[in-house]
Amino acid sequence: FIIDGEYIWTGSANISDTGTGGYNANVVASIKSKYLAEHYLIEFEQMFNDGSFHRSKEKLKKKEIKTNINGQNVELFFSPQSYSMYRGIIPLIKEAKKSIDISIFFLTHKNISKELVAAKNKGVDVRVIIDATGASNSYSKHQYLRDNGISLKVENWGGKMHMKSAIIDGMHLILVSMNWTSAGESKNDENTLIIRNAKDAKNYQKFFNKLWFSIDEKWLSKDPLAESTDSYPSCNDSIDNDFDKFIDSNDKDC
Repeated sequence: FIIDGEYIWTGSANISDTGTGGYNANVVASIKSKYLAEHYLIEFEQMFNDGSFHRSKEKLKKKEIKTNINGQNVELFFSPQSYSMYRGIIPLIKEAKKSIDISIFFLTHKNISKELVAAKNKGVDVRVIIDATGASNSYSKHQYLRDNGISLKVENWGGKMHMKSAIIDGMHLILVSMNWTSAGESKNDENTLIIRNAKDAKNYQKFFNKLWFSIDEKWLSKDPLAESTDSYPSCNDSIDNDFDKFIDSNDKDC
């Protein structure tokens, strides 16, 4: 959302009961910045007015969009024209010295997976929470990450791990609408915010830790099914959590 040319509301949440009502895990940024609003409006208008989407977008291509808000350095990228993965997310992961905590819906991107393993191998503590549906994708890199020593849990809440975000060294935030996939990076219309020295970093870290410890340790090595007795309360939520057209007691895994 761009409101009055001054306020931005963006993040991973769909405007739905599950997206904003607390059932799915999401993160949203509400920002007051005329500078950022101006660039979001350019992005919006080239799609709404010009009919340019995906790779046909030329405005803001490779442009550096950076500002400082109350001591926080903010970088903004639009996909696919801004190459947000290679110009924003991966460079910040390379900078990590102590910790990387990631909460993600789908993670299938080969290069970012390799960078996470490289960070682990140089002594960075890496933790990942991935959605159960995302883990069931045949291209998911979650087992590759586990096999290379990264602590990764698959959620078993019923609601989706719909966040696409990370915190680096307990102080830098990555907040995106984009799944960490090749399609998310190179085909879809998405936005990525990187906030360095984020004032909300402590609150985000506290929330991530709450999510992490809410998931049983057995899901460090096993994958719960998104709609099953593994994922409480997915069998009683009236939602088709695994998208197989069977809900609750009609799903064989419930």
